[in-house]
Amino acid sequence: MTASSIEKTQAQGGSPQEKNTVVPSDTGASPVKAASEKHKEAMNHFVAGKRHLLVKDIDAAVTSLALACELLSAEFGETAYECADAYYYYGKALLEMARAESGVFGNALDGVPEGEDANNSQVEDPDKMTEEERDTVEKEVGEALDENFQALEEKKKNKDKRKNSTEEETEDTEGDEDEDGEGEGEDKEGEKAEGEASTSTETKDSEPAKPTEETKDKEDTESVGDNAKEGEDKKEQEAEDEEDPSNLQLAWEMLELAKVAYTHKIEALTKEEEKRPIQMKVCETLLTLGEVSLENETYEQAVVDITECLTKRKELHAADSRRIAETHYQLGVALGHFNKFDEAVKSLEEAIACLKLRMENLKAEKESVDEAKVNDAFYSREAEITELESLIPEIEEKIQDTKDLKKQSAENQKEETGFQNGEASGSAKPISTIGVKRKTEAGEVSPTKKVHLENGDAK
Repeated sequence: MTASSIEKTQAQGGSPQEKNTVVPSDTGASPVKAASEKHKEAMNHFVAGKRHLLVKDIDAAVTSLALACELLSAEFGETAYECADAYYYYGKALLEMARAESGVFGNALDGVPEGEDANNSQVEDPDKMTEEERDTVEKEVGEALDENFQALEEKKKNKDKRKNSTEEETEDTEGDEDEDGEGEGEDKEGEKAEGEASTSTETKDSEPAKPTEETKDKEDTESVGDNAKEGEDKKEQEAEDEEDPSNLQLAWEMLELAKVAYTHKIEALTKEEEKRPIQMKVCETLLTLGEVSLENETYEQAVVDITECLTKRKELHAADSRRIAETHYQLGVALGHFNKFDEAVKSLEEAIACLKLRMENLKAEKESVDEAKVNDAFYSREAEITELESLIPEIEEKIQDTKDLKKQSAENQKEETGFQNGEASGSAKPISTIGVKRKTEAGEVSPTKKVHLENGDAK
């Protein structure tokens, strides 16, 4: 090949090797680039979701974090560590949405008088009204009565007019029939025979037709068909309910996935300093799982999850850590709902002891490091001491509420036992006692009393 031919080849498109090389088209992105773009999109949704959750825009947070979870799980796998944070924050957003919905339903009857508050209704007491207010009310009531009276009079007149017109039409019809009867034949016997024949025919027509076997079979078949259709509709509704879980159920599932992903990552690591940050995330996930169980009223599971969180946090943090105090408090709340009142009081007292220890260490300037305050530019020991001093009375109030619930529970059980014994022996019960405590057919406490006891005060 001559030099001129080489120059010609390079001018046309390079060497023969370069001409044989397949150059990817610009119209189709490479798989690596496409995956990178999806990951970037997922992280954008994740960051946006965290921001929405921080500013309490729960609907937007749920939407963004759901998209982030979907994209990340499609790229890395359902139980991959890369998806764990998105699962955790998505579960928290769903929990907040469930709480918001519960708050809306709970506030629906706010302001409606109930029980002893029935006398505090928003309707004014006539005895407390001034003379001017009474005159105004009497005038408005009188005008309303006059309007109603006039409307009733108009309705009555219209009704009388329709009645009169109907009677006139009936009289005209009867007159025409009489004239036609006089113009017909004079044979009375023939008319009598025809009358008897028509009477017998009318009697036969007026008799109800006896149902045949075919009619009965048809009705039974239709009834069975209707019942089958109702059963199918019920099954379809149940299937839809199963396919569409509640926000609390979905939050629990997301948090469980996050816990599994974090745990797998910890097992894969060897250095303790690398494990510690992820172990802290596991604790946060367990505590949030306990909150979900509290909202879902599965108190036993809440106690299990929060107890596991407390055990792990005691291994990770110092004795004066606020994370330990927080876990003690949440465990006390869960135990109170689970009717373990003595254990609940003990856990709440341990939360106070932990906070007091931290206050002492803060004053001595030997407190443990709080990871949540490390990057806080406005943090100061004095501000934290003030904050802790305001928290302790609230926990003490919660302790007193728990003791009151224990006392109420004992009184309710005593009343229930006394009622059962009185019923078994056949002894007469005072009317006042029966009015205070009623027993259901299943032998349980009145639903109102039971709900009040289980729910307790606000968390």
